Amino acid sequence: RDHAMEWTVRLGDGTEESQRRMQRGLDRMWPYTYELFESDETANRLVAQGVAVDVGDLRPEWESYVFAVIDEATLTRPEESNWRPSGGRNGLHTEAMGFILTEMQNLHRTHPGVAW
Repeated sequence: RDHAMEWTVRLGDGTEESQRRMQRGLDRMWPYTYELFESDETANRLVAQGVAVDVGDLRPEWESYVFAVIDEATLTRPEESNWRPSGGRNGLHTEAMGFILTEMQNLHRTHPGVAW
């Protein structure tokens, strides 16, 4: 979290070009943040049993921190959007997920059984 915050501030409050790119990235990715705080049937059952927290309750504290970083980085808070991607917790992904997983698994597949 600290590493991400430092780079967000450095690039957001940096050159005109870095600020423009950071703002564009923030605006494009912001709608995906809503899915971080979605619940599903399994999560709701775990909350009811007292073994999990309701992720929706975490959003206000998360926003407080993230908005402070956005402000420090001299970026503009993204506008609320009606478009909010959903379904990832239920396994609904675009074909891009396959490419991302392949990239993430590359090291393990290149060096099976490696230990660090």
